[in-house]
Amino acid sequence: MPTNAEIKALADQLQISLDAEQAQVAALLQQKDDAIAALNTTIATLQGQVADGGTAEERQAIIDELTATKADLEATVAP
Repeated sequence: MPTNAEIKALADQLQISLDAEQAQVAALLQQKDDAIAALNTTIATLQGQVADGGTAEERQAIIDELTATKADLEATVAP
């Protein structure tokens, strides 16, 4: 049977592992948020460029595609 000190050491090790996992998850979520922000900027730029060309239907199709791409990225890892 393990001693209290051994159990405490295992609990400490578990906490260290958990902290490392949480840091990795936080970093990945930040990367996702950064990617979404960059995509929003790109979408806004492209929407501005599209606004002056093509038919209303063509412009809407492009905007719909960009919006779907953004939604796909946002759904990659739900917070």
